[in-house]
Amino acid sequence: MTKADEVMDTIDAGDFTKVDSLIKQSLEQDDDQTQFSLAETLMSRGLSVQAKTIYEHLLVFYPDEGQILSRLAEIAVSDGDSDQALDYISQIGPDSPAYAENLLVSADIYQSQGLYEVSEQKLLTGIRNYPDEDVFKFAIAELYFDENLFSKALTYYDMLLDAGITNYSGISIVLRKASSLAGDGQYEEAISEFEKLNAIELNEDAQYQLGFLYNQVKDYNKSISVLEKLLETNHDYPTAYAILADDYLNIKKNQEAFKYAQLGINLNELDERLYQIAFDAGISEEPDEAMSIIQKGIKTVETPLPLIIRLSDFYVTRGQYKNNLDLLSGVDINGNPKLTWNLAKSYFETDDVAKAQENILLVLDEYRDNLDYLTDVIEILRSSGDKAALKAALTLYLKQDPDNDEMRALMDQI
Repeated sequence: MTKADEVMDTIDAGDFTKVDSLIKQSLEQDDDQTQFSLAETLMSRGLSVQAKTIYEHLLVFYPDEGQILSRLAEIAVSDGDSDQALDYISQIGPDSPAYAENLLVSADIYQSQGLYEVSEQKLLTGIRNYPDEDVFKFAIAELYFDENLFSKALTYYDMLLDAGITNYSGISIVLRKASSLAGDGQYEEAISEFEKLNAIELNEDAQYQLGFLYNQVKDYNKSISVLEKLLETNHDYPTAYAILADDYLNIKKNQEAFKYAQLGINLNELDERLYQIAFDAGISEEPDEAMSIIQKGIKTVETPLPLIIRLSDFYVTRGQYKNNLDLLSGVDINGNPKLTWNLAKSYFETDDVAKAQENILLVLDEYRDNLDYLTDVIEILRSSGDKAALKAALTLYLKQDPDNDEMRALMDQI
């Protein structure tokens, strides 16, 4: 029995106290091939520290051996030492049997450093030099997928599928293709691929993606079916609630929409979409609670501006101008055109014509083609008595609606 065999027998017996000493004896007594085989076995067991000891020993005698350099590079990557890994990799030339592995490891290193273009070039070299090695097609597809370059990823996922490869390293290629199609905005095609997945492949994340896609193509009932099934198995899946609440809102089942939005907020109080859906769904059903929810959201979420706009619009459309002024008091509008317009309208309706005119004209460039906006401008300018500005506003309005008798009559009076 070789010392290498004793090492593995000891490990299999669960006794690690003698492993290091037995490895040392193997390095002294076993032949080089036995030592290399031991290192490979240790690597396959995840014992990279012990394997590294053997590879470093062998490298002294075989400094140009690509397989040894490649293994040491892999270990350096796992240890977070990219510079050392690249140093090992750089010693493996194109003529080495380990060159293919060199390209894969170096691509992985460069990707981990954020050097995606360098990583891409390494993998493209592998595809050119080793056209029959599917690992390069898979690796570059994964690189593009991670970079959200979905159309490029699809090219290589399709190559693998055309070769009959539906699963690689435990990853479903069909699922990757479906996700890539979704990321590329090809929703109908993505749904078709998701529907091909078996029960194992259609995991929680895939179910969520499918539910999201049904929502995007306005097939709300199917989205509801998928997402409610997901929440039956995992009610702590936070992103599902916003989609499910939106589904119910779109089919006008406000009570259900309100319920799921509230449940979602309990899991993730930073998702502004949930507050907005809860408000939209609940304002007619539970107005006091809906109002409380959106006000809480404005105080809680990182970017409350969409919620402020939604509540401001509500106040303005309901004629609650004083409430709107109170809402926007002290708020940094940041030049937001909609809030500026709402603010001007609220000033006007509470008899502050000067501030109304000042604010309404700030957003003329953004809304000069909007007849509702121009109607408000004209009304404010009529009250302020600014005939020159009023004439200019009427001119803009009549360019878009030249047959409006009321506005033409007003122009004739100036």
